Amino acid sequence: MVFKTFFLDMTARGPLVIMDREVYFSSGYNSDADLALIHAGNLDDLLKFDFHLKRNRIYSLKKEFIEGKAQYGFGTEEDRKKEIGNRKLFSFIVKELMPYLSGHKENIEELLGKEVEKEDIQAAPQIDEQELRKNIENTKRSLKEEQEKYGLKFGGKDGINYFLSLIRDVLVLGGNAYLLSRTEKENSDLSLNINSENCYFKLTLSSTVKRIEEYFSEFIEWTIRSEAIDEFSDFIEEMEKTRLAVMKDFEKIIQLKEFNDGDVGFLRRNSVYVYQILQPFAMLDPRPVKKGICYEFPKCRVGMAISYNADNNRIYLEEPVLFEPIWHPFVEHKEKEFQHLCGGKVLNRGKESEVEWVAKNLDDAKNVVMHGLTPDSIKRHRGDRENGGQFWYVPLDEKLKSREMKIEDAKAKGLIITNNWNWED
Repeated sequence: MVFKTFFLDMTARGPLVIMDREVYFSSGYNSDADLALIHAGNLDDLLKFDFHLKRNRIYSLKKEFIEGKAQYGFGTEEDRKKEIGNRKLFSFIVKELMPYLSGHKENIEELLGKEVEKEDIQAAPQIDEQELRKNIENTKRSLKEEQEKYGLKFGGKDGINYFLSLIRDVLVLGGNAYLLSRTEKENSDLSLNINSENCYFKLTLSSTVKRIEEYFSEFIEWTIRSEAIDEFSDFIEEMEKTRLAVMKDFEKIIQLKEFNDGDVGFLRRNSVYVYQILQPFAMLDPRPVKKGICYEFPKCRVGMAISYNADNNRIYLEEPVLFEPIWHPFVEHKEKEFQHLCGGKVLNRGKESEVEWVAKNLDDAKNVVMHGLTPDSIKRHRGDRENGGQFWYVPLDEKLKSREMKIEDAKAKGLIITNNWNWED
């Protein structure tokens, strides 16, 4: 591991002065002083900026170090957050939301009823839980020992304090570092114009640029390793929290593209969706002139994209969509999947638990589809007790014509009768 520090970069620019944690470059000579100086910045800020510029290199060094030690992939911070968030999301869906919506089943075994068949699972590497855990623990132990060893060597200093233990109040010139000691003009070896003031110094050879760079680079490399150890350990601990070896089927379920129990499930698409299944139903027309008329809809799914934010440990939802390409009054297109539901929304959070909030949102989306064609809805779409108005610029009667049937026929087919509203002018 070789890391070129900002110190070496700065010395390549010419004469350099470091004093009181501030860095100055030479702007040349003038009549009053041997060197006139320009302020380049604070050491702390320069180190942070250097780390920012070299962040890709630093990540590569961390990745190389951890993967060489642990035999385990070391993703970017974003990748690690995404993986942990994904596991926490599915843990919430499978272990909280689905049991809650499936008659308050107590655990995943009750939810499944039986072990998921292997052929239902997308191809994924098989993990030996016991071996992985043993390997991780051994790796963490050895990494922590290395961290402590170097911590003692470097005295627990941070980057700048360690750098200042190598070099403090110096002039760097011609590959050498000279200690600057303030003195009177008549006893000085060098005069510097700092912030428009002439200052006088004695010079003492302290070290070389090469030696300082070697020591500082070793410290920075240890810092990078130490950070990698902490980041990897935190990542593994979060992974272990969701692994739960006693729930063998959880690892299988979270690999599935789709899974449901009863009328609730999840689906992976370009996002992860949670949904409820709507059994075939007949939606009554609330207009007085359409008394006894309803509209048949097939079995379908309504759901919401769900995500987990690792920064604040919260679940988030997007507005509901109708999965199947059904021409419902509240969707725009005739044959299109995953259409947004007009009138569907994400409810504000209240005092309820997160699982109750998500369940309430799913129930609200379900009610929009099955019971949302209210008298007020028709009136808002410029309809009345006879004219159904227009939904997405299409007359309501045109949209529903192919689904129209009498309520007696709907009952005879065993359809669920929905949308029973009384019209009031």
